[in-house]
Amino acid sequence: MSKLTRRAFVEATTLAAASAALAACVPPAAPAPITEVPAQASEAAPAPGQIIGEITITRGEHPSQPIVPDAPAHLATTEATGIRMNWQPVPSADYPGKLRVWLATKQVPDLTRATVADVRDFADPSVLQPLMPLLDKYGPNLKRYMEANPEVNRWLINGEHYLIPVLHYNWERSAPMPCIRKDLLDKAGLSAPEDFDQLHETLAELKKANPDAIGWTNRNGIKRLLMLISYPMGSGLGGWFKGRDVPYFDKDVDGGKWLYGPIHPEFKEVLAYFARMYEEDILDPDIATTTSEQWHERNSSKALFTWDNYGFATRWNTAFRTADPSITTGPWDVLPTIKGPKGPRQNDFANFEGGWCVSAACKNPEWVIKVLDWQITPIGLDITNWGIEGVHYTLKGPRPDKIEDYTLPGVNKVMPNAYRELLPAIVEKYKNEPQPGYNFMSETGTGLLDLTVLACSGIGRVWEVPGQREAWIATAEADPGLHREVLMPPFDAAEIEQLKKLQTDVNNIMDPALEKVVLGQMTLADYDKEVAAAIKAGAQDIERIYNEAEARLAQ
Repeated sequence: MSKLTRRAFVEATTLAAASAALAACVPPAAPAPITEVPAQASEAAPAPGQIIGEITITRGEHPSQPIVPDAPAHLATTEATGIRMNWQPVPSADYPGKLRVWLATKQVPDLTRATVADVRDFADPSVLQPLMPLLDKYGPNLKRYMEANPEVNRWLINGEHYLIPVLHYNWERSAPMPCIRKDLLDKAGLSAPEDFDQLHETLAELKKANPDAIGWTNRNGIKRLLMLISYPMGSGLGGWFKGRDVPYFDKDVDGGKWLYGPIHPEFKEVLAYFARMYEEDILDPDIATTTSEQWHERNSSKALFTWDNYGFATRWNTAFRTADPSITTGPWDVLPTIKGPKGPRQNDFANFEGGWCVSAACKNPEWVIKVLDWQITPIGLDITNWGIEGVHYTLKGPRPDKIEDYTLPGVNKVMPNAYRELLPAIVEKYKNEPQPGYNFMSETGTGLLDLTVLACSGIGRVWEVPGQREAWIATAEADPGLHREVLMPPFDAAEIEQLKKLQTDVNNIMDPALEKVVLGQMTLADYDKEVAAAIKAGAQDIERIYNEAEARLAQ
C-alpha cells in the first residue's frame, strides 16, 4: 500500500466517517459545514455541524506523539459535542515550568493537563475551578466515574477535587524497569545482574567489551534518575505521579511512613553508587543534560542499559531491526527489578496518569465538562482511543449504549479490546514508522498523550514482534518488586501554604547538591552540610505534614 499524504488521509477519514455516521450514528471525523449557534443554547445537544462554543486546551506535547489539532478524533469530538477545540500544546520538557507560571499568574487555559503535585500549591477557586459542583450539574458520567474510583479522594485539596483523573483500562502492567542490551550480554557470556553490585560489574564488563558504547543512559536530568532508582536501592525521592519534589512512602518503616529521602543516611549510598558509575564512565557522560529525544537516539544505537518505561524498548528494537534486517528479536530486553538492600522494590506505573483541571478564568466551564463527559461514553472511548470506526478500526462485538459501572473492571468488561481491531490498511500504513503506535495516535488524535480521560492500553501492540511485548508483560506481572505507588494524602489549606514554602526552601538547597555529588563536584562530607541546612530549612517538617495527613485518612 502506498503511503497516504496528510491531506489524503484527512479527506479519506472524513468521507468514510461521514458514511459510517449515517449508517451507525458514529460521529464523523470532520464536522459538517459549521453553523454557529448562540451561547445560550450551550446546554442543548447540537445539531450536526453546529458549533456552540470553543475551549482552549493545553498539555505537554510528548516528542513521540506531536499534537495534530485537526486530527480525526478531535474533529469527531467537536461534531459530537458542538465544542471546537483550540489546541495550545507546549513541548513536554518545557511544560512543567510553563504550567507553574500560568498557575501563579492565574492565566491557566480552559482545560489543562496536570498532576496533583502541579496544582497543590495553587488549588484555589481564583485559579482553578472546584470540580464536583460542575460535575453535579453538567457531568453525570464523570460524577459516576469519580465515585467508582474512591482512591482519587487522596487527591482532595482543602476538601475539593481539582483534577479529573486520567486512568488506564484494559491495562497491561507497565513500569519503569531495567532494560539491557541482551545481545551484548550474551555475546560477552555474562548473566543478567540480580543486584546493584552485579549491575555495576556487568556494565563495567560490557563497557570494556564495547568501548564506543554509552553505558547507563537516562533522560531529563539527574534528579529524575535518582527518583527512579533510589527507591529500589533502599531509599527514595518523590514518585512517578506524585511528582519529583515530594517525600516517598516507605512501607518498611514503622508500618508505613512518608520520608524525604535525601536527608536520610541511605540516600548517601545511592549518591555514592552513581558518583562511582559516573567517574568510571559507565554512566552517560551527558547524564545531566540528555533530553528525551537524545536518550531515544542513544538507546537506538549505542547504549547498554537504561531504567525506564520498558514499552520504549519497542522503539529502540525497531530502529536496530530497520538498520539491520537480519535482527529478528531484541536486541533490548527487560529484566526484573534489581535487588537492593531491602529487596526488589520499585514503584509501579499505577493506573493514575495525572489528570485534567479547569481554569477559574474559563467563561463556560460547562463546555469543558461536556467534552470530558462525552469522552467517557462508549462511543467517546472508542473515538478517543481507536479513532473512527470503519476508517481506523472495525467493531467486532457489541458496544454498550451506556457504561453503568465505571470501576476499571466494569469498564474492561464492557469495552474489551477483543471487540475492536485496527483495519489492515491502517496496520500497513504505519508498520514501517519508527514508532508505529505513537505515529498512529498522533495522526488520529488518540491515546494517553492526547486528550483522554480513560486511556485504552495495548492498541499499539499490533505492530510489535510477536511474543516480545508479551514476554516483557509477563516479566512485569511476575515481578515481586512492582506495586502500586501510594498517592499523596489530602491536605488542608494551611498545610498547602506551609508545604509551598518548605518545599521551595529545601529544593533550593538539595537540588544542586544531588547533581554535584553524582558529577563529582561535591564530596559526601560536604553533602552532609547541605543535609543539615535542608533540615534547618524544614525538610523534617515536610515529613511531619505528610505523615499527619496520612494519619487522618486512617481515622
